Amino acid sequence: MARALRVVIDLRPLALPSVSGVGVHVAQLLEGGRARGVEFVGVSDRVIPAERIPKDIPVVSRGGGGGRIRWEWGVLPRILRAITPPPDLYHATWNHGVPRGLPFPSVLTLHDLIPWKHPEATPWPRPAILHQALYRRAVASAALVAKRVIVVSETTRRDLVALIPGAADRTVVIPNTVPRWFQAAGPDRGREARERYAGGDPYWLYLGGFDPRKEIGTLLQAMARAFPGGAGAPPLVLAGSKNDVSRREEDRARALAVRAIFPGYVPDDELPGLFAGATLFVYPSRYEGFGIPPLLALVAGVPCVVSDGGSLPEIVGETGFIVPVGNRDALAVILRRAAEDPAAFAARGALGPARAARFNPDEAADRTLRVYEEAARSRAGLP
Repeated sequence: MARALRVVIDLRPLALPSVSGVGVHVAQLLEGGRARGVEFVGVSDRVIPAERIPKDIPVVSRGGGGGRIRWEWGVLPRILRAITPPPDLYHATWNHGVPRGLPFPSVLTLHDLIPWKHPEATPWPRPAILHQALYRRAVASAALVAKRVIVVSETTRRDLVALIPGAADRTVVIPNTVPRWFQAAGPDRGREARERYAGGDPYWLYLGGFDPRKEIGTLLQAMARAFPGGAGAPPLVLAGSKNDVSRREEDRARALAVRAIFPGYVPDDELPGLFAGATLFVYPSRYEGFGIPPLLALVAGVPCVVSDGGSLPEIVGETGFIVPVGNRDALAVILRRAAEDPAAFAARGALGPARAARFNPDEAADRTLRVYEEAARSRAGLP
């Protein structure tokens, strides 16, 4: 286009108490788009901490609506229609939230369809049946209304084609990428992390959320089977914001005599050191639309053990050790091997940085800009 694109973007993932993988994705959209001349205007249902977005991005924040989907159906359309001058397009970044009837086109990022494919693994509010129906209606409507749909993995693309086939011809895969702020740390930071989290010992690491889908219970049970009584087991650091699930898993670890450390949320600037102190990264999740923590492990050269749940094999490829979802016996076998032959696992981990280089932020930003331009041209009826 002859002038800079003006894009309204949903920044709600950056307003949450702690930033998840979706929030990391949104921050990278801002960084990559701004470097390519895109002018962003943010929208949110609450105030975003100032340190999470550039100061020159205006944000319209307005609460109300009575829940996430109701906000998207009630408050969001009024916000978008009141923005002047009207933008070239709107980017819904969080799986749904594309209002109908806007005077400009929309782009949707769909990270996963886990609540649709695996409702049993989703902590639904009550009544669950109502919220499942609202979710499916919101996602299907957004995917069908958007001029372009970005999905973050081939796994999510396949799920979308199966569940919402009408959106298939407008869908493009742009994988999540390595955050620019994350780089492999040196051995000094690794030693500092070992002192902080495990009394100086090398440790195995999990980083992520705590909910039943993450299969932390399976990991703890596998540790107990691989190392009866804890003999020969390295400490296991399970990092992520604490909640009721994490507290239950702490109780489970004590009951199983697994030496597990739950440090809580680890800030971004401490993550390179956290990975540098680890000799193995374990991510047994039941299903992922992408999964940024294993990607960070690849950058750090830490060998990965992941489940075959969703996109995880796409991420680690030949550099990872892959076990069936929920199979504690298979996981116990691979963990025992990791303890008995660390050199073989380290050799596999050394392949990680080259694998991670495939998830390049500049390439993703270029492809996202092309999606923006295609969507914006549709406003004028251009091909």
